[in-house]
Order: sequence, then C-alpha cells, then structure tokens
Amino acid sequence: MLGDFLRDSPVYQEVLEEGMEKGLEKGLEKGIEKGIEKGRQEGLRTQRRTLLEIIQERFPELAFLAKKQAEAINDPEVLSRLTVKISIVSTAREAEQYLLTSVSDNNRN
Repeated sequence: MLGDFLRDSPVYQEVLEEGMEKGLEKGLEKGIEKGIEKGRQEGLRTQRRTLLEIIQERFPELAFLAKKQAEAINDPEVLSRLTVKISIVSTAREAEQYLLTSVSDNNRN
C-alpha cells in the first residue's frame, strides 16, 4: 500500500525518470565507445592485411617478419606510413629496415 502510494507520487516519478535518463545516456556512451573501438580494430585488421599482401607480392621472404611486426603495431598512422614506405622501396633490405623500425615508431606514439 505505502509502496504504491510512493510510486504514484510526483517526486518518485521525477526521480525515476531522471535515473532512467542517466542510465540511457550512460548506455549510449558505452555503446558509442564500443562501436568506435570496434571500428578502429577493424581498420587496423584491414591495414595489416593490405601491408601483408604488398609484402607477399614484393618481398615474400619477409612475410613472417612483416606479420610479426604488423601485429605489434596498434597505431593506424604508423601502419599506414609503413604500408606506403613498403610500397615504394626498391629492395628487400630497405623493406626489412622499415619493418624493423616500425615497432619503435609505434611505441613512441
């Protein structure tokens, strides 16, 4: 009885509505954050795949090293720069040097 009376009171309704709004806001924020992170991870996977395809076509002997290094890079900008550099180098030695220094570039960011 008393519970019904309290639930029907304007103050209770206002507090309930405010709590629901805050809960919805927090839920939306978490959902957006998760979506952004999921998109970021998918972008990294795509960039890694592109890098590995280029390596496989141009310098197959570096495929193992490239896979190892690409997995260690979590910065999309570093991965993108590395992909461009690997695309334009002339020799496997140059490509290897870029692969070996890319992780230290990633750690600086």
